[in-house]
Amino acid sequence: MSRIGIIGAGAWGTSLASVLQRAGNDIVLQAHESETADSINVDHINGPFLPGV
Repeated sequence: MSRIGIIGAGAWGTSLASVLQRAGNDIVLQAHESETADSINVDHINGPFLPGV
């Protein structure tokens, strides 16, 4: 298992993080906007950029 950091929590960053996490990696996803980070941390969904994932 690797620890991977991704800068940018838009649609691409979230998709990449999802694929890498499902492969067993530990992911750190950095979001620029606090509402995006809150959505991911609380609901485990990136509602503003990628609803449903």
